[in-house]
Amino acid sequence: MPARLFLKSTSIPPATAMSLALVNLASFVSQVIQIGVIDTLLPLALTNAGLGEQHGGMMLSLYWIADLVGGFFVAAILRKTHPVIPLLISSASFCLLIAVVMYAPQSVWVLPATLFAGVGLILRWVICDGLIVQLAPRDKVGRVVGFHETLMGLGIVLGPILIGWLGDDAFAMSGLAVLAGVIAFACAFFLPTIEMASTGKGAGAALRRWMDNWDLVVIALVAGFVEICFLSVLPLQAQRDTGLADAGLWMAAVFVFGGTVCQPLVGYISDKAGPTKLASLCFGLLLIGAVPMAVAGYGVIAASIQFMLGVAVAGLYTAAVLIAASGRGQGYQVGVLVIVSQSYTLGAIVGPSAGTSLLVMVGSWALPVLVLGAAGLSIGLLMLRRQS
Repeated sequence: MPARLFLKSTSIPPATAMSLALVNLASFVSQVIQIGVIDTLLPLALTNAGLGEQHGGMMLSLYWIADLVGGFFVAAILRKTHPVIPLLISSASFCLLIAVVMYAPQSVWVLPATLFAGVGLILRWVICDGLIVQLAPRDKVGRVVGFHETLMGLGIVLGPILIGWLGDDAFAMSGLAVLAGVIAFACAFFLPTIEMASTGKGAGAALRRWMDNWDLVVIALVAGFVEICFLSVLPLQAQRDTGLADAGLWMAAVFVFGGTVCQPLVGYISDKAGPTKLASLCFGLLLIGAVPMAVAGYGVIAASIQFMLGVAVAGLYTAAVLIAASGRGQGYQVGVLVIVSQSYTLGAIVGPSAGTSLLVMVGSWALPVLVLGAAGLSIGLLMLRRQS
């Protein structure tokens, strides 16, 4: 849609729209590398280098552990600095990891580069998501968040596709990461400083925020668990089943593409029924698609199932962000959004290791078993909260 039509249809002031466009661009190009490429390339490259499937899954889990730990310090960093510094760190970190994985996957540098990249991910994640909600007009926050999540899904879709095209060319993959990093860093110079709401400090206050928002924790955790598990396991599963990872890479792309193109529908459902009911619907879709996925193979039916599951996972994360943005009547707080990102990260930490380990034990039933368990348990927990 041309920029003029977008501004006219949403009535967002031009200056605000420009800032939103820059945040979206920086977030999008970073997302392509930090989640779309790294979540699939890291375990695949390490496995192909002879280090084993479980080693690749464990390293990806460490990537998300670093993201989680960094989340406890990101608020303090954002209070003291302009977005330029965090986005510079973020860009440098993912460029370094891609270079190390492509040129020296068996070297000792993989571990520190992975941890550094995980910290870079949480810096970009919180500052861009926070600015999106901060800049969005109050009456249009759902649409603005939905547009942003559409771009995030597209970034993840492009990751497996780019690996399929360029994954054997170390120079091309490294150059792609550098290009993304330069674009994100350049955008940062024109962004406003994020406004930090006043929240209680200390371990006790942080624990209370987690307890007060534990439904957000459940929703975002399952979104991260399923999404990153699928991105890391699907190529490995296809490689085991067919001898080629390409089928799994395309299934991973279809999985994320479903959530990307259906974000307008997701936003509409949330506007009409509320983000909590949206989350319940998405959990139901996960339950419906889990068992058929195990016997569908890699054809059109399998792609349709992956598309539906992608819609469900993307809807879960969007629902969590919208609940956090509403602030439950207390206004938006970056601290609550950090809880969403950290909960997603907790799921992403467990997902690759659980998925690759179960893949070794039960083969093609690994993902269905994990989806059934995660969705079923979450529905039970949310029903308990509703009754309490």
